[in-house]
Amino acid sequence: MILLFISVLFSIQSQLTEVRNTYIKAIDKVSYADRLVDLTKNESSGIKIAYHYTGVALQAKHSWNLVTKMSKAKEAAKGLNEAVLKDKSNVEIRFLRFSFEVNVPSLVGLTKHLAADKKVILEKIRKKHPLWSTMRFFLINSSELTKAEKEKIKKI
Repeated sequence: MILLFISVLFSIQSQLTEVRNTYIKAIDKVSYADRLVDLTKNESSGIKIAYHYTGVALQAKHSWNLVTKMSKAKEAAKGLNEAVLKDKSNVEIRFLRFSFEVNVPSLVGLTKHLAADKKVILEKIRKKHPLWSTMRFFLINSSELTKAEKEKIKKI
């Protein structure tokens, strides 16, 4: 029984590692955005839902069609909000929604959670997090953080 539990836990961690690695590649390549969406479809955990809709957001980023960009951005926003509702204190989910909202033009109306997400991220981010280097780089270069907040991130 214990061996089965350990095996299942290892499998879940391994899948999440693959999802995280695919996400990092998807930032620059649409084929990986498509793969991220496929890897996380039909998932029910907050973190996998967040990655699924981050994949949709990255598909929007890589699209040249304005209608596709808008529809995928709206779909991503709705899904990321759903993920946050499933696990409000998860720093990774909050980071994924924050990074999406930072990159959406404010006039689109999908940037309502920046302050709340930033607050959770600054309270909960830790150097031992598997996505630490990606989060750190993004936050230090974000126009949404003050100089003092960026210094706090640098000192972690």
